[in-house]
Amino acid sequence: MHLNVFTQCSPSPQFKGMWRVPGDRTATGYRSLEYWVSRARQLEAACIDALFFADIHGVYDVYRGSWAPAVRHAVQIPSIDPALLLSAAAAATRHLGFAITYSTTYHSPYECARLFSSLDHLTGGRVGWNIVTSYLRSATANGLGDYLDHDERYDRADEYVQVARALWEDSWDADAVVRDAERDVFTDPTKVREIDHQGRWFTVRGPHQCEPSPQRTPVLYQAGSSPRGVEFAARHAEVVFLTLADPTSGAEPVAALRAAAARHGRDPGMVKALQGTMVMVGRDRAEAKAKAEAYNTLWSSEGQLAKWCGWMDIDLAAFPDETPVDQIRSQASHSFLGFLRKLTPDRTWTVGDVKYLVSRPRRPRVDAPVTLFGTAEQVADRMEQWLTVADVDGFNLIPCPPSDGIDDICDLLVPELQRRGLFRTAYDPAETTLRERYFGAGVRTFRDPARAVAAREG
Repeated sequence: MHLNVFTQCSPSPQFKGMWRVPGDRTATGYRSLEYWVSRARQLEAACIDALFFADIHGVYDVYRGSWAPAVRHAVQIPSIDPALLLSAAAAATRHLGFAITYSTTYHSPYECARLFSSLDHLTGGRVGWNIVTSYLRSATANGLGDYLDHDERYDRADEYVQVARALWEDSWDADAVVRDAERDVFTDPTKVREIDHQGRWFTVRGPHQCEPSPQRTPVLYQAGSSPRGVEFAARHAEVVFLTLADPTSGAEPVAALRAAAARHGRDPGMVKALQGTMVMVGRDRAEAKAKAEAYNTLWSSEGQLAKWCGWMDIDLAAFPDETPVDQIRSQASHSFLGFLRKLTPDRTWTVGDVKYLVSRPRRPRVDAPVTLFGTAEQVADRMEQWLTVADVDGFNLIPCPPSDGIDDICDLLVPELQRRGLFRTAYDPAETTLRERYFGAGVRTFRDPARAVAAREG
């Protein structure tokens, strides 16, 4: 299986209130190069595929119409830019991949292309781009760009990726850099070209500012469960993060994703599906139970509401509890509302239901389908079930608590998976790039049949 470890460059990644865990190192280490370098070395020793950094642009300010709850409970604020630490972490490792979140809504594609080419060079081909369409209105209030409706964000993202990939794949020939000192020619200009893109959203002349990097195009990650998000993933993504309710019902959306990729002319085997899930592991049942109790005690209800209201672009505090959620139009993340419908298709969810679901701590259970909780043996059992029933390719593991949870993945869970023959015990030396890690030695760049046909016809 493939294993990524999910984190954020903030005090309390994903689970609000967990910065209060006694001795937690992420709470202060998130702003330290030394901390992230040590984490990278630890994950590489465990043969993890990639360290994955989620990120946002703006501040969660929807709940109660204020950013104060998010600030109070460290809901991705304060935070730092994860792109700036990748070079140091890559210099301390040889095999571990790195993926960072980068918005198609609030950056230009030319800037994006240069950043990821630079990172791909500096990491030796070990970088991935988590493509997101940003949804926080506060980013617009801070001058980052215009707020767009949900589907428009994806329309813009389609063209954005087209532009970035043209810069990566079409602007430079592989042998453009000649380094001919005698003729004073570093790069042959006849092998570098403009892309001359003119579209609805972007006009980009080119040429690309960087020579081809080891992967040219970084590994393309994406997460989104709305119909528009799934179509975007089927067209562009190589690694897709899903949040599935349980293995049995999860089999259908995994199959649908691969079928959608086939409709776009892609090999479904070139799309990896990873279940995104919390993981909490104990050395024995008593320790697991103690961690679950601590999780319940430290849970930040208001912090969770601040995050979820930002995700949904709905201030739950502004509506009576009996209001049906479907009657509240939102242009933010559609994934959560889709998750609710899949969780209980026949239920009409109200604002009060969602407030209860979001704000109340749900103690991890061994038999809970969404979380991986228990001893290493119990967690591995559940992971095997996901692999065989839902047909996922692996997991984007969200450790809880933030720092001890990473220790538990490396020290407890990975050895159990290795014992069962489910996870590598060493990196394959023939797989030198992150894309080769996912798709095998020799797969150096994104395989896009539509572009291949266009190249042949051109």
